[in-house]
Amino acid sequence: MTNHVSRRSFLKSAAGTTALILSISSTPSVLATDTDNSGNVTPCLRFTEDGQIFVCVPIPDMGQGMITTAAQIIAEELDLDPNQTGIEMMAFQGHADAEGRASEGPMPQGAGGSLSTMMVWGPLRHTAAYARDLFLHAAAIRWSVPLNHLETRNGAVYNKNTKVSLPYKYLVSDTRRTDYTVLRGNATPKAAKDRTLIGKDQRNVHATAIATGQPIFGIDSDIPDMKHAVIRRCPHLNGSLVSYDRDALLALPGVKHVVEIARRPDDLSRPRILPAGLAIIADSFWRAKKAADMAEIEWDGSRAAGESSAVLKARMAEHLETGEVADSKEGGDLAKAMAEADKVIEATYYHPHWAHACMEPHNCIADVKADSAEIWTSHQSITESINAAAAATDLPISKITSNVMRCGTGLGRKYAPDFVMEACILSKAIGAPVKVTWTREDEMEQDHVNPSAMYRMRAAVDAKGRLTGWHVRTAADGWIRNAAMEPPMGLVDNYRGEWGYIENNVRRGPWRGPQHNTAAWVIQGFLNEVAIAAGKDPLDFLLDLYSRKDFQKLDTWPFPLLEYERFRKILKAVAKDARYGRRMPDGWGQGIAIYHTFSGTCAHVVEIEMIGDTDYRVHKVTSAIDCGLAVNPLGVRAQVEGGINDGLSAAKYGNFRFEDGVPVTNNFDSYQMMRIGEAPPEINVRIMDFGDEDPRGTGEVALPPLIPALTNAIFAASGKRVRTLPISENL
Repeated sequence: MTNHVSRRSFLKSAAGTTALILSISSTPSVLATDTDNSGNVTPCLRFTEDGQIFVCVPIPDMGQGMITTAAQIIAEELDLDPNQTGIEMMAFQGHADAEGRASEGPMPQGAGGSLSTMMVWGPLRHTAAYARDLFLHAAAIRWSVPLNHLETRNGAVYNKNTKVSLPYKYLVSDTRRTDYTVLRGNATPKAAKDRTLIGKDQRNVHATAIATGQPIFGIDSDIPDMKHAVIRRCPHLNGSLVSYDRDALLALPGVKHVVEIARRPDDLSRPRILPAGLAIIADSFWRAKKAADMAEIEWDGSRAAGESSAVLKARMAEHLETGEVADSKEGGDLAKAMAEADKVIEATYYHPHWAHACMEPHNCIADVKADSAEIWTSHQSITESINAAAAATDLPISKITSNVMRCGTGLGRKYAPDFVMEACILSKAIGAPVKVTWTREDEMEQDHVNPSAMYRMRAAVDAKGRLTGWHVRTAADGWIRNAAMEPPMGLVDNYRGEWGYIENNVRRGPWRGPQHNTAAWVIQGFLNEVAIAAGKDPLDFLLDLYSRKDFQKLDTWPFPLLEYERFRKILKAVAKDARYGRRMPDGWGQGIAIYHTFSGTCAHVVEIEMIGDTDYRVHKVTSAIDCGLAVNPLGVRAQVEGGINDGLSAAKYGNFRFEDGVPVTNNFDSYQMMRIGEAPPEINVRIMDFGDEDPRGTGEVALPPLIPALTNAIFAASGKRVRTLPISENL
């Protein structure tokens, strides 16, 4: 399979997948006709010479179904069948900011924070509605009839009186007239009552291609005359290249170039953007890898020498006792609440680092010339991939073309610039196209891992078993403050949250549901402990807690307004669906938890059976999610199921370890993941309907509450409280 420069030709060749291009520049008021393609009607539609329709999506897809959802939104407004159109990523439509960096306009072009559908919902609908208006006006002028005689159906304009129809493909040139009364900023999307696609299950448009192994991912790409690079990167958490034998490497079969890559920034006291490395460039990936494996390289890793996972954990425990507080939040009189409490409950929680373990290792093709550059890559952001290329080539963003392919998972790691920068640096150095492919070992050893932290928890309850005081003290190796800053703080009158930072050389980054993914476990796990200690059923305890206020505005990003009536309804719904509280056989247990993540909320009931004293089997997970308007309910359910399985895997096995400043977990033999036989055989998902007109977040929302629901179920089944992850090493 050859990807010849154009991503269109690449995607078109994928069997079972039609190509679709959605070139949306911003809001409808500033959309301009694409003069490079005579078949464009607004940037959201493209017509081929034979009349095939392509709709165009702005957000990369890494398994969250965004391509399908965006196509569904456009097809709704234009009365198209999304299964009869093609799909393709749009080119960058933003602009350069004052510093020359690529910047997005109103239409986002990056996936993160469970914001994609929320952010494109308005601009996409208005853009497609404007395209529909253009077709209607074009037909009205051609037929000399009033607009109110016309409507759109099945990709055509219909005359309601004469029953004559005209497919859009015959009106393309007519839409370019300049005498229309329709204004770009006044297009009105369909009313909810008139929709036929939104809110209905839509099959993933790439499902067949994925299931049959079609080359639609970035790692599948190639272009003519391309060389292959494998890079030996500094194995230390922080270090530099000292020496190597260039001549010996160049003498190996197929090796064409050996190129040093300098660490960025070169100041070792600052977090690395790009590790120091040595690139072996050859005529095939295998020859490059064999040569890289044989390279004898001396590294200086002294800056991180002595650092290990065990040492960092010990430093966290010490910091909880005597360390400085970097940030805090408090209210009421916590000391008084603790002194007057009927009971004070205390516990310490700890979780290690988690690796991303993306199924598709990072990759990028770069073709850098003197005055331009083009890249092909699996990246979460078109905008940030351009910025990465600009940083590596010193070219203005207007000279860079980014072809973002489908990602084989991203989970936050594929938002980083490093693998794009490497390909651009190497292509510029040798004056030819270069494909950089990471190995599995590269992907783990150079990961930007989920932060590690330890938490000292204290809670006060009164004689009635109600929570009256809450104290969280955190020692973390990264910016991981949510557990110390979020409810029940503010739901109880007396509280204090403290966050302390442990200096270290570990490179950290966002991991599905960043901060929330562990804060949920700490908060909901400890609330379960408090409920049991207070003699309360955990569900009743949560319902009482979330009855104390109607609303709460959070001061953690993205600063959502929590609506606690929704929390109560979600909890009651998931409890009812799971038959929570029923008598379970010996060795079985149910656990319940709820948590907000970004702008969405999800609750789970997990049912497990203990297998001996140190293992368990998850039999069933019952879920309820509040994601606002579910544009594609099938996609929402898929995201909940994916979040459940990611959470089960991380909770049971996730443990990225390093010793003496070097990662020692670098493949699936040392970083275990959950196997398919361990996945729950039954998952039931209820999508809550609160009458919302707009969607909320979905992609990361289900994972965080899964982990406390699981550990709470383990306690119910065994009496063992899991306060240290991973479960497989601490049960």
